[in-house]
Amino acid sequence: MTFAIMQSPRHRRVYLEQAGVIAANELIFMGRGLSRLITDVREEYIGGVPYILFKLDNALTPKDIRLLSRLSFTHALFEVQGKLLLPIEKDCGYFIDEDISAILKYSGKTNELFTRLMLNLALAELSAASKPSKSTALPKSNPIDEPLRLLDPMAGKGTTLYEGLMQGLDVYGIEIDPKPPYESYVYIKKHLEMARYKHTSHTEKTSGTDATGSKFTATRYQVEMSPTKEEQKSGNTRRFEMIAGDTRNANAFHKKNFFHAIVTDLPYGVQHGAKKKPPTHGREGGLTRNALGLISEAMPGWVKVLKPGGVVVLAWNLFLISREQMEQLFADNGLTISEEMAELDFSHRLDQATNRDLIIGVKH
Repeated sequence: MTFAIMQSPRHRRVYLEQAGVIAANELIFMGRGLSRLITDVREEYIGGVPYILFKLDNALTPKDIRLLSRLSFTHALFEVQGKLLLPIEKDCGYFIDEDISAILKYSGKTNELFTRLMLNLALAELSAASKPSKSTALPKSNPIDEPLRLLDPMAGKGTTLYEGLMQGLDVYGIEIDPKPPYESYVYIKKHLEMARYKHTSHTEKTSGTDATGSKFTATRYQVEMSPTKEEQKSGNTRRFEMIAGDTRNANAFHKKNFFHAIVTDLPYGVQHGAKKKPPTHGREGGLTRNALGLISEAMPGWVKVLKPGGVVVLAWNLFLISREQMEQLFADNGLTISEEMAELDFSHRLDQATNRDLIIGVKH
């Protein structure tokens, strides 16, 4: 049987001429979670509109439809019969409406569709890494510990966290600038009020000692939510947390082996840190454009708070850090590069100064 996925116009705007390649590779990577082996993945224009076509030797199951509906580029699903396209109703099954990720606009925001791609890859690799067979299906619920816990250690205003909430994860972020965590906290509470979600909120100060022995303080913003009062009473809640603090203190903020996945998009050549308070991303103070130096310091802490079998998905600018340097950094911190990922190319040009790539590592 042949199926077709109409590519979202928004997806085309993000990746331009690489859109078809990125979409096909996402489907191939995620296709490991389908009920049957996926074959003949290709881009094809039908009536002047770009689609990704693929073959499956059986009808789509409800679980298949959910997986395909959640692909970052999916606009509509069809079964192909001759020259006819028969619509298949999408079923994303999101915990919260996807408007939560798209509405908030701010300078430096990673496009939510690219964030969705990174999160999809993390969940697919996590599912595969948690079972002996590499053909396991992406679970509707977490087979290890429900719900899954996601960390974005360089969270900005939280696009990764909103995308994680949509998929029913508990989400946590760390951001050095104190303003975005507070603004995210205010934003999500207002969104939950508008959506009539039951929720509670809390803020607190946290303190500790960093790797240099210096003391630090940070602000922790927390929100617990549930779609209905009944589900809230039954314990079916999700957590949103943002910490205004230094990402290099991740293992001081969180318990060892706490997270199932870490997903982050490194800033592209911007200055990392602040001139005075809060703590800078340079131990001697001041500003730095050296993203490699920053994550080299931060990665050991990230890995400590990641569960064995947990997954790291990171995006970065190839003009600043080479693929070889990034792979070496992962290896030095005990992360094994995904074999399936190594066979697929997700690199793409954003502008003259940014050539973005992706890497996936698994903690063993």
